[in-house]
Amino acid sequence: MSDQYSGVYKTNRGGFFLNCLTILILLATLVVGGVYAAVFLNPYMSYNPYPPPTLPPTLGPPTITPTPEIFLPPTWTPAPSRTPTPSLVPTETPAPLPTDTPVPTEGSPEPSPTGPPFSLQSGSPVLTPNIANDQACQWMGVGGQAFDVNGEPIQQLGVHLEGTIGDLPIKLDSLTGSASALGPAGYVFNVSDHPIASQGTLWIQLNDTAGIPLSNKVFLDTSDSCDQNLVLINWKQVR
Repeated sequence: MSDQYSGVYKTNRGGFFLNCLTILILLATLVVGGVYAAVFLNPYMSYNPYPPPTLPPTLGPPTITPTPEIFLPPTWTPAPSRTPTPSLVPTETPAPLPTDTPVPTEGSPEPSPTGPPFSLQSGSPVLTPNIANDQACQWMGVGGQAFDVNGEPIQQLGVHLEGTIGDLPIKLDSLTGSASALGPAGYVFNVSDHPIASQGTLWIQLNDTAGIPLSNKVFLDTSDSCDQNLVLINWKQVR
């Protein structure tokens, strides 16, 4: 009996071993199959010893950008117009009509004179012997008087003498009424201690108290004669 049971026991133990081995093989097959299936579905699994190369990311399909349509307005080219040819016929220029010059009537006032209010009295200037002082021929000078429109003497008018005499500069001022030897509106300039001849190197002018000219400049000639050592020049108011 023991031998019989012993053989059965050995037979059962050998079959159990084979069954366990078969189960392990099936499990291993399932595991390997599952691994292959996972690698097949996702070849980038971490346990895949031979993963495929990583593909660069794509930007996606190109998008179509609509191009705006450009519509040009219709152009209109005007036809060239004909420029009229200028007439070659000369045109007459009307002659200006003569204007009537007004004729002064009797009793109408005369136009007022223009220019300085004083001018030379008739006969001035004149060369005379010295009557301005008692120095006779040891003197030479310029003097005279000033009169208004009615011939009355005017005092306190400025008189200016300027220029050169014998290469010496002259610049003097005086007032009418300051030299009574020549009259109530007399003035005088002491130019030299002896007569000297000159031509147009001296000029004289009548001014008011503010220095504003009342006459034009008058250029004078002098003489080296004792009978002509005073240049007498009188002024007359004209307006």
